[in-house]
Amino acid sequence: MSLKPLHKQLKEKKIKFLFTDYYDTILHRKVHPNYTQRIWAKLMIKEMGLSASIDELYFTRQASVKYLIKKLSLEDVEIPYHALQNEICKRLINADIISINEKDEFLSLFEAADVRAESSVQYLNQDVLDTIKYFKSQGGKIILVSDFYGSKTLFEKLLRHHGILDLFDHVYSSAELEKSKHKGSIYQPILSELSIDANEVMMIGDNLRSDYTNAIKNGLNAYQLPHKKYLKKNKRNNFGNDKKRLNKIVTQVYKKAQSSVSIPYTEYIMHYHTFVERMYETAKKQNLKDLFFLSREGQYLKKLFDSYQDFTALDDSKKINTHYLKISRQASLQIALKELDQEDFGYLQKKYYNLSPEDFLFTINCPEDLTAKIISEIQVEGKTVIEQFFKSSCFQDLKDNKTFISYYNAHRQESHDAFKAYIHSFNSNIETNGIALVDIGWGGTMQESIYKFFEGKIPVTGYYLGLGEIYDIQPKTQRYGLNFSLLPYVNYNDRILMANMQLYEQFSAADHGSALGYRLNEENYSFEYHKPEEKWLYDNHIKAHQDEMLKLHKMLLTTLEPLCYSQEDMQDAISKMALKVGLLQKTRKIKFLETLSHGFYQNVGDNKVGITYSPPKINSPIKSVISFIMTPEKYFRYLVKLKPLLYNKSKLIAFFAPMYFIYLYFRFNKYIRFNVLNRFFLLKYNMFK
Repeated sequence: MSLKPLHKQLKEKKIKFLFTDYYDTILHRKVHPNYTQRIWAKLMIKEMGLSASIDELYFTRQASVKYLIKKLSLEDVEIPYHALQNEICKRLINADIISINEKDEFLSLFEAADVRAESSVQYLNQDVLDTIKYFKSQGGKIILVSDFYGSKTLFEKLLRHHGILDLFDHVYSSAELEKSKHKGSIYQPILSELSIDANEVMMIGDNLRSDYTNAIKNGLNAYQLPHKKYLKKNKRNNFGNDKKRLNKIVTQVYKKAQSSVSIPYTEYIMHYHTFVERMYETAKKQNLKDLFFLSREGQYLKKLFDSYQDFTALDDSKKINTHYLKISRQASLQIALKELDQEDFGYLQKKYYNLSPEDFLFTINCPEDLTAKIISEIQVEGKTVIEQFFKSSCFQDLKDNKTFISYYNAHRQESHDAFKAYIHSFNSNIETNGIALVDIGWGGTMQESIYKFFEGKIPVTGYYLGLGEIYDIQPKTQRYGLNFSLLPYVNYNDRILMANMQLYEQFSAADHGSALGYRLNEENYSFEYHKPEEKWLYDNHIKAHQDEMLKLHKMLLTTLEPLCYSQEDMQDAISKMALKVGLLQKTRKIKFLETLSHGFYQNVGDNKVGITYSPPKINSPIKSVISFIMTPEKYFRYLVKLKPLLYNKSKLIAFFAPMYFIYLYFRFNKYIRFNVLNRFFLLKYNMFK
């Protein structure tokens, strides 16, 4: 855009004061002007944990504006900002969307949300900006005059965001003055306040009536910038929808991760990013003050959550406190131990029915020398796996052994005292607020142990990326799978997302070993062991993988912020991506999985190394085929392992495996069930869920 005519007029007319419009003059929006108010609604809902939808809050704002136009006999851009805020507040209180006690918080966040919404979609018009800077350098004065719904302070925050606040000698908003350029009523009050002669002023802007005709009528000089292009652009921005835009962004992440220069499976960041976003929104809704991220996967999840919160929070004083709690299934067993005659070792019995005496003693951190002594005293082969160990005579001999009893009682007491001191070292008011745990999943073993540790007196709530097992849930041990869950029931997307759960663990591995237990004389109370395979894997593969995912996460923060998608849309998007990732695996991905498998270590029971898979049990091939045709998602967790399994047996067979056709069938099946049959049949209630 050539601005030579403007430069010429400024010089020839000896202009001393440059009045400038804001929108489509100094900068442009990437979206339709009204869309910023939908972003505002999204931000307010997220930050306050409101139960309203984006549409509800957006249309409440729109209705408030229309009401105030009639009540105050003003144009929309002339309505005082505080009047708009209060009107919206009244309506939300009346609709029970916010309480009267939340009014002050709502008003305090209102402007911050508008600033964030506007700044997320604005970009500078460099040509006009260069002209303004040059005029300023020649001694001219710059005054911002805009028909704008916001306050002067809102305007100043936007200018500061763009780093151009110092360019302006004065800032005027129509809502602040209750007068507008559109009516032509704003010019004279400004000229009078600044004691300026109109003929020394040049008004520049894109609107013929507001910035040119009305400026001329008030004695100012005026210059109209191109306008039609931006009008057409705003009209175009009225089309399209958020779901398509979201799918496009998710597809971009997926394609980027398929690049030969990318580390395999970095598209998993979509799952982690979705989880921390939902965790933030859940914490706000439930007014959680503290979150305890459980080691080891919690280390990376906390890093992502902190990054998300730092980017998203509108008020730093209302940030959620995040803590990293070093714990593991093995460590959690130690703190929940009861008196020996009352302890049934329920978790071990359920998970590891057959154990060797040495494996059992290892799970309760019995030192090697003491283990050898106990084994010798009860006269058994320590490494021999005993079937139904907890019902065996060997286990009874252990419980009767004085050396074991002495160790057990001392170990139980020290573990209790050390963990109590450890959890209180975080200075969280758990007695009043309870404990909110955040972890990768899958059932809540550590949650149960912490609840038992506090003898059921403190609620311990679990927030997991996924919930894949059902325990005896109590009112004080509620748990939620934010990305997928068995509760309240399993749907299509849950089955797709819960396949390959071990990969969620692998990609969020920590830089330290597994917590084995707690001692009062240990630094930070916990002591750990980092298995060599795990350490090597983290140092050589996982760290770089996480770093690359973190970059994608930061990209997602900016690209998703101005998008008003629903969580249902996001669930469909990540499920669709997971379907591709699971079925369309390239050779480099299969090799990467093999590398990961060698570093996957279980620290309870028989201490297996390697990612394990269980083949499906097929009693009736015909029934299984029919079941697959009807509901293929039930077999997805097996299909994702098919190509790696074939690859290990024969690369040629793996190459010709019809995975793409299976993928197409999944898409076809889903379309028929949810877009066609859903309209005409009740079949879903009996067959599909």
